[in-house]
Amino acid sequence: MARNGDSDGRIIQSVERAVKALFLFLEHENELGIKDFASLLDLPKPTIYSIVNTLTVYEVLEQNPDNSKYHLGPVAFRLGLQYLRHKDLLSSMIVWIERLSYKFRKSVNVCMLIANQVVVVHKVDPDEAIISYPNIGAAVPTHATANGKVLLAYCDEKTRDKALAACSFETVTDTTIGNRRDFEKELETVRKEGVGFNRGEGVVGIWAMSGPIFNHNSQLVASFAISGTETFVKEYQDKLMAEVRKTSLSISRQLGYSGNIYHF
Repeated sequence: MARNGDSDGRIIQSVERAVKALFLFLEHENELGIKDFASLLDLPKPTIYSIVNTLTVYEVLEQNPDNSKYHLGPVAFRLGLQYLRHKDLLSSMIVWIERLSYKFRKSVNVCMLIANQVVVVHKVDPDEAIISYPNIGAAVPTHATANGKVLLAYCDEKTRDKALAACSFETVTDTTIGNRRDFEKELETVRKEGVGFNRGEGVVGIWAMSGPIFNHNSQLVASFAISGTETFVKEYQDKLMAEVRKTSLSISRQLGYSGNIYHF
């Protein structure tokens, strides 16, 4: 990866090695072990351990206790959010997300699929919101949220398979989809309608409706969901669906997307 700094400046070897270790996550698996780092960077294991341990102490990396491998940690995610704030993705969607929230006086969350998890990257709450959940940076259940359904419905097959394999399908409420086969059927419905529903599957009585966001390369980059009580969503379902579709297409168009999300 090219460096944008002063090419004549001094490069600190230990820092460079740590940066190269982090760059590996751009091209390889979501999790890497000490052996993987050592092989890919052509460095001895003691050196790799020192680098990885330091990054873990500062939460740039995080260790999976089940297999002792490492993945990007919460600090890496927060740095990514800071970067996003200066780019088109969040700036393009904020106006439309706020518009949707204020139109219905309900909370709207924006999520991205990161390391097989559905993570909240932005949210808008109306002034009268009593409960503000989930928080930015929180990972929400893939199988029990409208955002999770949309992100898995429209992501590439390889990413979908990894996310489904990592999903516990824990039954949270009576309406939670508790197995992969039924959930994949639900994803087919999402692709047909262009909208994902959460019918009290994560929290009893709380429903949500979600739409996808695509970029100029026709790649899914995020999703958003508006949530409310079961009574509210049922009463305003047609209006909500129209606005979710409008918001989805409007943000995607701003990001340069020229395809069709809705084929009717």
